[in-house]
Amino acid sequence: MENVTEMSDRSAEYHVIAKRWKSDVEFFKIESAFLSRLKQDYYFTRLSAYRNTEELQKAGDKLLKLQDDILWAEAHVDAQLYQLAQVAENTEEENSKGLALTNAAVGHLMISLTHEYQEVKKQFFTTVGTVFRELETLAG
Repeated sequence: MENVTEMSDRSAEYHVIAKRWKSDVEFFKIESAFLSRLKQDYYFTRLSAYRNTEELQKAGDKLLKLQDDILWAEAHVDAQLYQLAQVAENTEEENSKGLALTNAAVGHLMISLTHEYQEVKKQFFTTVGTVFRELETLAG
């Protein structure tokens, strides 16, 4: 049976934040997998025959890097959640400074990941929009 102890308010706050980060990471994984499937889809393979092939490739490369970065962030968020669970289960002593430093580091990582995600998604959709306009011009 688990020996659950009362965590400090600060550690409880870190836990709430880490759970939100975990949710964000899961969302990024789903979205990036969807974009990846779109890129690999036959439809996007056909689009690559047009002038913006290089831009589509760049967007695809950035998407692959984003997916790696998502996994990296997930590992750090999971480690933070594990450490907080150890504190809550009284199997590890609460180290306020260590938790604060880890929380700050993971927080910066998540901010960076969020910006990267937004930039990759924007570039991906901008590139696809450009290709669609080109197709409309050719068809028109």
